[in-house]
Amino acid sequence: MNAAKKIRKLIQEGESPEQLQVLKDLAAALELNRPFDLAALYEIDQRYFDLAIDLLQDWRFDHHIASRSKLLEQLLIEIAPDLKVEVPAEALKEPEDESKA
Repeated sequence: MNAAKKIRKLIQEGESPEQLQVLKDLAAALELNRPFDLAALYEIDQRYFDLAIDLLQDWRFDHHIASRSKLLEQLLIEIAPDLKVEVPAEALKEPEDESKA
């Protein structure tokens, strides 16, 4: 299971909201090209830190596009109203082939 799917699963389970918030902030920052405070990674448990590193690797190598899109959609629903962020239409577009996710 890739990092985006793992994060989505943890969000749905409601596990460790404070730790997950760091991962959600990181995912949103990566996708929206926004700043992220790396010091926040020092505040989370090793399990979540490892997941953050996995997420960075997936984004870096552009893996698991469909899973990233689903995670981004979930995050944008949460943060867009607070940040007054304009969501590009292509960011919400579903990938054509999700069999690779």
